[in-house]
Amino acid sequence: MTAIALTERRRRRSLAAIISAGFGAGMSMASLLPLISLQLERRGFDAGLIGLNAAMFPISVICFGSVAPLVVRRLGALRTLLLAAVGFTLLTPLYYLTDPWTWYGWRFLAGFLGAIGWMTSESWLNMVARPETRGRIMAVYATVIASGMMVGPFIISAIGIDGFWPYLFIMGATSLTALPLLFARGLSPDFSRQSPLHPWTALKHAPTVLVGAAAGGAVDMAVMALLPVWGVAEGFSQAEAARLISVFAAGSLLMQWPVGWLADHWSRRGTLLLCSAVTGAGALLLPLTASEPLLLWPLIFIWGGVVFGVYTAALALMGDRFPAHELAGANALFIMAYQVGSLGGPPAAGISMDRFGALGLPVMIAAVSAAFLLFGLIRRAMMRG
Repeated sequence: MTAIALTERRRRRSLAAIISAGFGAGMSMASLLPLISLQLERRGFDAGLIGLNAAMFPISVICFGSVAPLVVRRLGALRTLLLAAVGFTLLTPLYYLTDPWTWYGWRFLAGFLGAIGWMTSESWLNMVARPETRGRIMAVYATVIASGMMVGPFIISAIGIDGFWPYLFIMGATSLTALPLLFARGLSPDFSRQSPLHPWTALKHAPTVLVGAAAGGAVDMAVMALLPVWGVAEGFSQAEAARLISVFAAGSLLMQWPVGWLADHWSRRGTLLLCSAVTGAGALLLPLTASEPLLLWPLIFIWGGVVFGVYTAALALMGDRFPAHELAGANALFIMAYQVGSLGGPPAAGISMDRFGALGLPVMIAAVSAAFLLFGLIRRAMMRG
């Protein structure tokens, strides 16, 4: 796929606008989830109901992700993103003003708005980026999103969850999503010619991309949900177990550029499969290094980079596999596949830990990574044949 026709200066401005918008999006999304979970816990909701509330977002994306290309085709990229940001902003104070049982509906609606913004942003990037730098562009985008996701919960922890202030902060963070877009007039790609893309057609055309998205979602969410639980089971204090996620997130933040560089200079498919292989190997090394801090902490850092690198490499590969007029539909299916994995990963890891103890998390992650690696290698051999 080739990039759309823009002068180099306008291309850089276009990419800068959509990447900058990702910081506010990451910050607001990552702030709202712990805030609502803590508020529900304070009101006496059990863990299952709190988890169900969190699941409303990915369930909505899976149900309505295919509608997103139709919306952006009719409204255009810039208007769609601005309306999604305004909608999310107006939705946020409703958590403060309404009964907690209605929050399930608000989370479901937020998933629809999030799917539209997510799909439009990533399609925009893939349509504007030059093929020779697409991997690094996706790496910068992933890094900016991860930065927002790290900053948001930290600020919520500083503000506290009482009163209207945390909701006001999230509304402000969402406005940071819209602000760069105000300078992007005439710089967004044309979505009016986007063609519908049937899921089966996309799966036959680029199965490695969609299966990779599902595998990445399963591993990402399993790690985020259960790595601290693994740490406690291995004898870490709760504070040390929480730091595991911080180091993992730091690796996710700082290691995307090397992943993107490798995807551009070597092979996007090869980088995707390599990240999956290292993800599985790193998981198996976790129990072997649990009692060796000098080995464990660097391992967690590098592991965080390659685990999230699966998403970065798969997103860049998607830009190669689909023509510009199918990118919106392909990206919607990519996001839906990722969310399917996100829903299945934590329960699968939890069941594995119930059966095998602390070893269950590394076993589950290694199994998913090995299955995807085998699938990818078979697919690669078939394409060469």
